[in-house]
Amino acid sequence: MAIFLTGSTGYIGAHVAANLLQGHDAGLNLLVRAKDPHQAEVRLWQALQLHLNFSTFYEYLQTRIRVFCGDLTTPLFGLSRDDYDRLVHTTDSVIHCAASLNRKSEKSCLNVNLRGTLEVVQLARRSQYYHGLRRFSNVSTVAVAGKRSNEVVTEDQALDWNRSDYDPYARTKKFCEHMVRELLPDTPITIFRPGIVLGDSRYGATTQFD
Repeated sequence: MAIFLTGSTGYIGAHVAANLLQGHDAGLNLLVRAKDPHQAEVRLWQALQLHLNFSTFYEYLQTRIRVFCGDLTTPLFGLSRDDYDRLVHTTDSVIHCAASLNRKSEKSCLNVNLRGTLEVVQLARRSQYYHGLRRFSNVSTVAVAGKRSNEVVTEDQALDWNRSDYDPYARTKKFCEHMVRELLPDTPITIFRPGIVLGDSRYGATTQFD
């Protein structure tokens, strides 16, 4: 069995993938947007090169990583029925990191964040039905708290739907949290709400800027 991780070529997702590979023995099912497996592996290496040397990366590709070439926003991720079924039946945990950070484009945020999260949740529901799901972890944002001034917001406070949102990104992330909780009532859920994400404090390096 394996952990299904989205966003593995993004900044947070690459850190999560590297830490799972180096600190745990679980296999990883990685959805990578690419036209073929070779392009997917190149994209993955570009994201992970700060964390792994190439020989270690290649070894993990052979032994612990399954790469699925697909698109988060298309039905069944655009996978063949056989590949999708393989993904469902080998996934026992989900870490959903992928998102559109385009704060100016409501269309992009709706497509990637809402539609993409719905596709991930549907996969989780199918895996839950067949063999159970250990946990669904969703990376959200502290911005779901809405526009506030000099207020303390605790983690256990419910989302305030009457409060204005900062932008389409925050708004869609708020809906995503609600969607995950409503559609996965029998699955243990963890919601992460990071604030501003900076480069690695140990190395002062990054592969991208969001």
